[in-house]
Amino acid sequence: MGWFRRSGDSLPTLVSVFGAGASSAAGAGALLSPHYVLTCAHVVTDALGKEQTDTGPPARSARLGVELRQGARCHRSTARPVVWVPPRRSPGSNWGEGDLAVLELDEPAVPSMPAVVWQDMTEWLEVRAYHGGGDPGTFADTRVKARDTWYYYADADLSGASIQHGYSGGPLFMQRDLTVAVGLVTHHVMNDRLSSDRQVMRRTLTVPWQHIRDELGRAGARDVVNALSESVTDAGKVPEGAVDRLQELFDSEDRLRTAANRLAGRLGLHMTAEESAPAVLQLEEELAALLFSEGRALATLDELLTDKVDGRRRTALKRLVAYGREGEGVRLLSVGEHERLLGLLTAVNTAHPRLLCQAARQVLQLADHLPEWIDDGTVPEERLAAAVDDLDRDSADMMPPLLRLAVFLSAAVTDKAIRSELDAWCDDVGRRLDRDPSLLAEYRAQASRWVRTRRRPVTRIVVDLSRNDAVGEPYSCHFWRVSEGRAPAATGMSAGPYTAEEIGRTIHRLAGEQGDGEHQPFPLIDVVVGAQHLHMPVDGWTASPGQEEFARFGISAARDLVLGAEYQVTLRLREFYPDTESEKDRCATIERRWAAGRTDPLVIKDGTELRIVYRALRDEHRDASWVVLHGGREFREDFLKLCVALGVPVVLWDREAAHVEHAQRLDSIVGGVALPDLPEAVRSFRHGVYYESRTDAARPAVVWDDPGVVIPTPPDYDDPPDAVTNSGRMAAR
Repeated sequence: MGWFRRSGDSLPTLVSVFGAGASSAAGAGALLSPHYVLTCAHVVTDALGKEQTDTGPPARSARLGVELRQGARCHRSTARPVVWVPPRRSPGSNWGEGDLAVLELDEPAVPSMPAVVWQDMTEWLEVRAYHGGGDPGTFADTRVKARDTWYYYADADLSGASIQHGYSGGPLFMQRDLTVAVGLVTHHVMNDRLSSDRQVMRRTLTVPWQHIRDELGRAGARDVVNALSESVTDAGKVPEGAVDRLQELFDSEDRLRTAANRLAGRLGLHMTAEESAPAVLQLEEELAALLFSEGRALATLDELLTDKVDGRRRTALKRLVAYGREGEGVRLLSVGEHERLLGLLTAVNTAHPRLLCQAARQVLQLADHLPEWIDDGTVPEERLAAAVDDLDRDSADMMPPLLRLAVFLSAAVTDKAIRSELDAWCDDVGRRLDRDPSLLAEYRAQASRWVRTRRRPVTRIVVDLSRNDAVGEPYSCHFWRVSEGRAPAATGMSAGPYTAEEIGRTIHRLAGEQGDGEHQPFPLIDVVVGAQHLHMPVDGWTASPGQEEFARFGISAARDLVLGAEYQVTLRLREFYPDTESEKDRCATIERRWAAGRTDPLVIKDGTELRIVYRALRDEHRDASWVVLHGGREFREDFLKLCVALGVPVVLWDREAAHVEHAQRLDSIVGGVALPDLPEAVRSFRHGVYYESRTDAARPAVVWDDPGVVIPTPPDYDDPPDAVTNSGRMAAR
């Protein structure tokens, strides 16, 4: 035990243990950690509907209900017994020994619910127990008075609630500090006869923590015991000289205690009023250990004191913070700065799902190692905190990566209020870190230049394309503009029929209206086709612009523009299964494969058996999001259908490959590109083939099915239009 404890709340976490379908608790328990609950074995036996004298272990499939309460917060979960110490007879005790169980929660406790902090039990401690029903008003106070080989005996005064049935398995908390427990309630001694003034009995049998700890170790649960956090500090992490800097910073005991108490509150910790044992460290020594054990402690102390110290004390503070740049696990941001940033990033991520990865790739382009989530393209909200943690490191950089990332995000967001808050956050963090404001201004200028040139991959032209062999011009076509955060906008053009050249000119015109390739990047082109038309060579179609268009570029000789070389042209499947439920399942699989985050390609070559690939895509490669097909056309036909049918969202192949030996023609694309950059890498490859006299004969084609981009539904002219029906048809698939 030391000065700082994990619980910053005086209210303990109360645990109730239930049987399946039971409305009342069989007993109580103690929260060991977010994953484990400690209780008595006879409580588990009772909850499972067996006799309490039954000492046999629970079945592997046994599940119990567990409810955690801490103040107004409540968390429910199921749990399975993972450690079983049944009651056993002992020659040194009239009551036996053992009677312990550890339950593993299927849903871990929320971080705001503090686990028990343990201390060895001694005689004459005043302790408090709670009924397993979880009502804080059921507290019963008692005092530890004597011990035998296994149990300690506690007697209560004749006032208030008494410990009785339903309290078993619950922790005995210290009355003076309800964040600390010293053992478990296991039995209560009752007098079954009529009571007289000489026969009153309020005696409880308790198992002390020191026996519990040893018993769990003998039962093979040493990892559970080792995971308990009796102290939040690690003196082994303190750099040499850190304690001296603290003594320079705090020149009085009152200042030291005040700062330590405020810091503990910010970190969600509880600071004791005085030493709980003579062997604890001095306060300044344990504070130093806290600063280098808790990731945000050092930055939070800096935030608390930066504007309140000057001269020699400010120098001592900055030297102390500098130690953190070499310390493992020391974070850049304080608790408040981190919470504030997460709130802002959540808003940014909701409005611009791809922006975080794009900005991070730009900021970290010269880094030795990139976080894996950058290649995913998007970061789900539940992974946002982990993504921030990957960059939340103090370093010798004048402008740390996380601060630069916030600067670039601020430059790119469209919401003025969010941009203003991000700018204020950057100013505040930069000032605390003592960074030159001119350096922040320089990075803001860089971010502005990047915003003007970056490509926005969610701005697209969607082209729904169908063959129409009944007439001379073979294609029917519908065109939409899809902008970030907006519903698809129809262009109002007719469905055709069109020739390939007319479609090419239309796409070129629409793309030119959407962007100019410089300040406003060109959109991506999604060509939606049926399953039988995935080999349609749309990327090779040309558009013949008028002479006046080339003249404004200073070009006198006009030449045809190739769609796939000018724009990122990818194919997308309209649907594969004719029945709605099967198609819904395929679309759900596409989303699952994207969400899995695997960015390395699965390469399939001619000669592989179809059934082997089928099994692999359903089993060991069920999360594969990118497949490359190498082989001739007959091979590709079946394997391409299999991939799209099984919900593989991205498939790359060489449309002109005649055999597997042509695989090397795509090496420059497959070997050195991250999945999010694949469409641009393919466009660049086509540009070299069509415009730069590249000798490579490969014609790469890509299926790119992004569930984040809707597929508009063409109007059904056989059905009379009405506002409600047509609006529904335009919804995302």
